[in-house]
Amino acid sequence: MTLGGVSCWMAVLGMASASAAAGDVDLAKAGAGAAFAWEGRTLAQVLPVDGIDRIVLLKATTSAPASLDLHNLRRMLRDAADAPLHEADDGARTFLQLGGHDTIWEAVLLTRTGEVFGLVVRAEGEAAHVPGRHRGCLTDAAGRRGCFGIPPASAE
Repeated sequence: MTLGGVSCWMAVLGMASASAAAGDVDLAKAGAGAAFAWEGRTLAQVLPVDGIDRIVLLKATTSAPASLDLHNLRRMLRDAADAPLHEADDGARTFLQLGGHDTIWEAVLLTRTGEVFGLVVRAEGEAAHVPGRHRGCLTDAAGRRGCFGIPPASAE
């Protein structure tokens, strides 16, 4: 094995051990009965948007290729970084709506600091009271949830 091959394996083993040390996260039942904890905070204050290391896309109901969906999710999160978080108005629902009729994208977000967030994005028609074309809802490993408006994409 070459020195480069050994370095590659060491990097992979390092990532695997770091992931294992971070512990398991349950996003499936997060949010049940949890009080709104992000009052007065913006998306960027809760989720370090520039610190997102990886997006694991679980659902995309678009005709776009995966690379474009992932690019658009990152763009939407950057565009909404200053958006205030508000209490989710669908508290009786479970967080991830895999197979649900009203979600466009669902993803798990992993940050460089080891935080894990769940993200669901719905069309404005499902949440007309939120400014912007889409509404995102975020949950963290502690079960805290909040939603935010995503501004329309700027014409470039």
